[in-house]
Amino acid sequence: MPFALLLCAALCANFILAGGHDIQRLTELGVFVLGSGLMLAQCHDLIRTSFGSPAGKAVALFFLLGAIGSVFAFSTAYAAFEVASLLMLYLLAVMAGRDIARLGTGALPPILRCIGVACAFQMLPFTVRYGASLAFGNAIDESDLATGFSNIRFFNHVQTATLPLLVLLCHIEPRKRLRWLWLAVAACWWMLLVATTGRGTLLGLAAACAAVVILLRGAAWPYLKTAASTAALGLLAYFVLLVALPAVAGIDGLSAFSYAAQRTAADPASGRLVLWGRAVELVARHPLLGVGPMHFAHGKGEPSQAAHPHDWLLQIGSEWGLPALACLVGALALGMRALLEARQHIAHADGTGRTIHAAMVAGAVAILVDGLVSGLFVMPASRIAIALYLGCALGWYRAVVPAAPSTPGRRERVAGAVLVALALAGTAAIWPEALARYRGEPLTAAQQAANPGVHWPRLWEAGFF
Repeated sequence: MPFALLLCAALCANFILAGGHDIQRLTELGVFVLGSGLMLAQCHDLIRTSFGSPAGKAVALFFLLGAIGSVFAFSTAYAAFEVASLLMLYLLAVMAGRDIARLGTGALPPILRCIGVACAFQMLPFTVRYGASLAFGNAIDESDLATGFSNIRFFNHVQTATLPLLVLLCHIEPRKRLRWLWLAVAACWWMLLVATTGRGTLLGLAAACAAVVILLRGAAWPYLKTAASTAALGLLAYFVLLVALPAVAGIDGLSAFSYAAQRTAADPASGRLVLWGRAVELVARHPLLGVGPMHFAHGKGEPSQAAHPHDWLLQIGSEWGLPALACLVGALALGMRALLEARQHIAHADGTGRTIHAAMVAGAVAILVDGLVSGLFVMPASRIAIALYLGCALGWYRAVVPAAPSTPGRRERVAGAVLVALALAGTAAIWPEALARYRGEPLTAAQQAANPGVHWPRLWEAGFF
């Protein structure tokens, strides 16, 4: 399963490497290069697998409209990168799903274990710093909770896409010793979510739980019980490790609940209303093709106070245009309908299959709801995690609901290779900047002028794109 393992390796690298946003973007670029090589070697059914269904055709039109909009954008190179990078992530997810479907539902647990291992690696630096704080009497720093991330919210975005899969792993792991390990990892993941007060992630996960109760009813209870038990363990770990033990040691612990309450009371939307209003203005001024992919901050010819609107609907509507947004929403609606109808192909006695189904529905809802209030679809680490979730969901669905067999022709192979080459070429314009970020070169005068004091990450940490 090379594509799924490549995405897992990238997720793990983002947890281990401590370079922040720019290093995570470089990891994403590395995935594109390696993934394109794998796809060129196996592109015989890429077009049919990616765009053969009605939802796939809507996705294809979405990317075509984005490519057209890039031509008219303030910076065609940056707009093309946004389109190409999202296309590469989609193709990688589709190919990962193809591998999982080819091997059957038994291929899912090993991938989930890889995700669990990656998440466990994220806990190692936190554990070391936490122990040092208790030993030397230093206050626990919130930045210790998300080592390697430029902003703690970027870590929360990754949690949105991975927690539903971690909960599933805890439920379907057949070996008791490993199950205890995954329970501990999932509990720590919940603990970090509570400690970092990730309101968008909590909103998405709450909506996910509500959705599976409403849509799947009794079939969702085993999954929800595991989710509730791991969440309870995480909450207990928060109070014991981050509140009680620091107090006993005579150092300052965390006060996540009071901080969240004060923050919400002061500004429930955290400044998003201004950004959403700006996005609506851009939609009204550029309804057909948008202002250009990745161009929210440049919609009026001057930098915005943020590089994206913190809402995927408004982001696509303002940057790609309303027709592209309609295509994307249509594709998502068709995909969700197919995912829900998959339960008709699961035997009533197949408890594991029903639990996996609940997890896939929960993951989709959590990602889409959190994305309404965050930059989940913007940041490189969370985009890798979303692609990994999508690959798992597509693979499991095709294993349960097999597609009609067909033999791709030579034209389809050539078209697949051309598509991959074009997608990789679309990312090439920013490779010189990637080298500068890799070498740690200082910002240019123009970059410093556009980023006085606070950085607003989009492509790189410093840069309104």
